[in-house]
Amino acid sequence: MIHDTLPPQDVLRLYDRIGPRYDWFAALEGRAKALALEHLDLAPGMRVLDVGVGTGREHLHIQERITPGGLAFGLDLSRVMLKLCRQRSGAPLCQADARRLPYPTGRFDRLYAAYVLDIIPFGDLAGTLDEFRRVLTPGGCLVAISMTEGTSLPSRAIMGAWKTAYRLSPYTCAGCRPLRLAHMVEAVGMDVQYQAVVTQLGLPSEVIAARKSQDKGSLA
Repeated sequence: MIHDTLPPQDVLRLYDRIGPRYDWFAALEGRAKALALEHLDLAPGMRVLDVGVGTGREHLHIQERITPGGLAFGLDLSRVMLKLCRQRSGAPLCQADARRLPYPTGRFDRLYAAYVLDIIPFGDLAGTLDEFRRVLTPGGCLVAISMTEGTSLPSRAIMGAWKTAYRLSPYTCAGCRPLRLAHMVEAVGMDVQYQAVVTQLGLPSEVIAARKSQDKGSLA
């Protein structure tokens, strides 16, 4: 596993630059995102946090599924992404770092994070996942996607080439490196209830859905 990644200020500059073209990544990410949204199990009236809103395509879907009565909040580090999402969805958004969520404990029924954790510095991953857990209600659900290791000979070969390219220049890989997400989520005390690897055009993505304990006496 590649541990190091781009500094946050470099991630910000990179995604400000590629933001207007980010929808092109649907050719690699679309199937995993569709599966993740299905397992988000949305219903009217829910409060949902979208961490890393991107261009707002999934955020618009979330808004539609929780209407009437629901609230969909979103954040991103990139001002360009926030502008694109706001134009598409008109949602309440803020510029913030996923590692330090500006929301109170137990605020959200669902948290969605697509291709965010694979650009977080390795040393900050446990703390970031603990932040995700913190802002969920007891029994709330985290649904996350990250690039992961290949599960077939072709996808393993592609990921081997990807990691080689990443070591030479993370910028050529949009700052993303593969993770084994389910183990990391379990390590912060969440119950992984669904895990799958989706491969699209040879690129493997891990989709997980995990619940926060309903024991209100447990640590927030």
